[in-house]
Amino acid sequence: MKKIAVTILNQKLSADLLNPKVVKKYQTEIDKVTEKANDTEGKTDEEVIVNQCEAVIEMIDNIFGKGSAKKVLGEETDLLTCLQAYFELTTMYKNQVVPYMNKEIAKMKAGEK
Repeated sequence: MKKIAVTILNQKLSADLLNPKVVKKYQTEIDKVTEKANDTEGKTDEEVIVNQCEAVIEMIDNIFGKGSAKKVLGEETDLLTCLQAYFELTTMYKNQVVPYMNKEIAKMKAGEK
């Protein structure tokens, strides 16, 4: 399977992003982040921030492999950094994967490898 490299917060990560199982995992992870972001009832601000950052960390690690979140976010992070990473993750297919795929298809049509 072909891994595709993407950039999240200026860090290169790669995964088999056109594998249907990975695409399904990606969507599931987005849903988990959204669910945790909306789960604020009875929680302190600190708990809300921790939950949201943990959801983004889990998303990165679950898609790109354990330790990937630390590579992107560093040893310590904050909500704004996690939200920026999440935004880049949610636009990753549109901004990075689809253009890559189109470039590869154009090469195939031109007879290149």
